[in-house]
Amino acid sequence: MHDNGTVKQADDRISIPELARQSAVAPTYLRGLGGLSQRMGGMNIDKLTETSFHEWRQRIKMVLALRDLDDVLDEYGKPTDAETLELAVWKRRIMKASAIIGLTLGSEQLEHVSGCTTTAEMWSTLQGVFQRKSLMNKMKARREFYNVEMTGGDGMLGYFNRVRNLGENRKAMGGEVTEMDGAMSVLNGLTSKYENLMVALDARERTS
Repeated sequence: MHDNGTVKQADDRISIPELARQSAVAPTYLRGLGGLSQRMGGMNIDKLTETSFHEWRQRIKMVLALRDLDDVLDEYGKPTDAETLELAVWKRRIMKASAIIGLTLGSEQLEHVSGCTTTAEMWSTLQGVFQRKSLMNKMKARREFYNVEMTGGDGMLGYFNRVRNLGENRKAMGGEVTEMDGAMSVLNGLTSKYENLMVALDARERTS
């Protein structure tokens, strides 16, 4: 608000990720999204990581669809400047969708989209970061898939899902991942706890 009592108009080009950083003082509809990294429309959404982009993208698209916000992922549906009322509604929907995405990003991912002003721009930027088909990224995706290891805190299902996500990430960059590749990657990363299983599988392979 200005000194003379008039309300200062918000800048239409405000950096949308700032809404996530300032959620404690954001409007009510944004504060209500505070638990989205854990629960959105009954779905659990974990923070985006380097190895979870494929699953994260699918879940975010589902959440946006449930809230009828999935159309803001591309700019083609944007009303013209002449349609003032529709444009205002569109901007509000962009703010909501971008807040949903922003609240599932960690500090490093927020930096990638810090200059974005629309949900479509955020979406495109994140896809560019995580699916960039550069030689280095292809090599990294291949290495992560074939060298994945089960950790002490992993359950079997969680470990399977992690391997699957790494495989989907590799395929998104043009790599080939067969069912045999997936099985070998899973078995190769098992801890010593599953050594008996490995011996049994090896014995079965020898007798078949």
